Amino acid sequence: MRSPSAATDQAVSAGASDAATIVRTPEAGEARKRWIGFVVASLGQMAMFVNITQTTAVLAPLQQDLRVSGAQLVWIAGIYSMMVASFVLSAGTVGDRFGRRRVFALGMVLLGGGSLVTSLASGASGVIVGQALMGLGGAAILPNSLSLVTGMFAEPHARTRAVGIWVAVSGIGLAFGPVAAGLILERWSWHAVFLVNVVLAVLVLVLTPRFVTESRQPGRHLDPPGLVLAVLAIGALNYGLVEGGHTGFGTTHAITAFAVAAASLAAFVVHEARTPTPMLKLRLFRGRSFATANVVAMVAQYAFVATAFAQVLYFERIRHESILDAGLLLLPLMGSYVLVSYVAAAIARRIGFKATLGIGALLASAGTLLMTVQTPTSSTEVIVLLMAMFGAGAGLVLPPSTAVAVISVPQTDGGMASGTVNLFRQVGGTLGATVTGTVLTSGLASRLPGELSDRGVPSRLADQVTQAVGTGAQGSTLPAGLRDTVTEAVGGAFTGALHLAVLIPGVGLAAAAVAALVLVGNRPAPQQAH
Repeated sequence: MRSPSAATDQAVSAGASDAATIVRTPEAGEARKRWIGFVVASLGQMAMFVNITQTTAVLAPLQQDLRVSGAQLVWIAGIYSMMVASFVLSAGTVGDRFGRRRVFALGMVLLGGGSLVTSLASGASGVIVGQALMGLGGAAILPNSLSLVTGMFAEPHARTRAVGIWVAVSGIGLAFGPVAAGLILERWSWHAVFLVNVVLAVLVLVLTPRFVTESRQPGRHLDPPGLVLAVLAIGALNYGLVEGGHTGFGTTHAITAFAVAAASLAAFVVHEARTPTPMLKLRLFRGRSFATANVVAMVAQYAFVATAFAQVLYFERIRHESILDAGLLLLPLMGSYVLVSYVAAAIARRIGFKATLGIGALLASAGTLLMTVQTPTSSTEVIVLLMAMFGAGAGLVLPPSTAVAVISVPQTDGGMASGTVNLFRQVGGTLGATVTGTVLTSGLASRLPGELSDRGVPSRLADQVTQAVGTGAQGSTLPAGLRDTVTEAVGGAFTGALHLAVLIPGVGLAAAAVAALVLVGNRPAPQQAH
């Protein structure tokens, strides 16, 4: 296959004049269209990731404006990824059957529409509904964007490079989100932040019909029972985590939710093993490399969302940085991730996937584990270095793990493989937002009374302050003489919760490194088709 640089224009003279006519060969035109189509497909999935970090960036002003509770705040932060995780596999099947470009475009409509609903919301329920609509759109975009990209490049090395760039673009979206949010909030309210994805959706919808070629995989069938069971399992698990974090994991609601999640997951596995038209081909997990790559991708995505979420709130709630400054301080993490993602394919070709994934997971684990010593007065340079270390490690894990999953199956199962790895990544992402949000909000609520008591605040007033902090309203309700004391106490309580929030992904990444080094093939070969 010719590279874009090989598809150069040929200049020919036009008689005696100095003008030149550019003659484009058919191959050059196809290569150009293919790469523009690649950019459009990547831009669509970038918009998905913009929403993740821009939503995290505006949680504080949104909570203060709408007076949402801690539980509602966790739902606002996590419902988007939960919807993506719930519907991503079915959306991939719909794309394979009815046209990947068509479903990709539908996803952009839902993403833009959901962004508009969120922008116009006047209460927590409106924001949650808008985020859920965006999640449905993201579920349609993600697998079909990747399938469109992998279908553009048949040669394995070119496909691996394209997947690496595609994954790196998600990092650009994650980096763009909080910076754009900060710039917009300098002049407007949080409502205006969500108009960014409306603009991106319109741009992608205009370019898609012209530059993205439609593709299908005949013979795919929907699996409605599997979809219902998957949605029930993921939704019940998230509900149990949120409810348990705020009312106790021993409550009837939390226990019931976890029981429903476990039963739904078990029924899902049994159904998928028996149905002739599964949404998830369990036989693919017989391949060690495929199975391990999915688990490693899930852990890495959990860690990425959890770390970015925790660090944004660390800058805003503990160090009292502006939202724009918090976004800028997050750039070392996102920038290192993007840069390393871009070269990850070349590194994997040189040293193999096993070493690449293992080294990356260990590097990311070290970065997050060292974040457990952060305090309100930690050196900015040290924090930036730790975030860059984590970002570089994630860049060595996420693109190669996606590539391993796709290339370790027969090409006819490429759509199923891309949908599966995206499912695992999105489950990791939604758990990263839900678990981290629950750990931070419940940890703050449990630690704050003690921090206030240690500073001489009477218990009755400490309870009032804790309740006010839970709705983001403490700044307007505190007596002037107590504001510095309470601010210091909140910083201490939040720091303790933050340490646990980043410890969890640090340990998970260390385990993922061991799994990758032991179980992933250095040069995984595709499984034989069945």
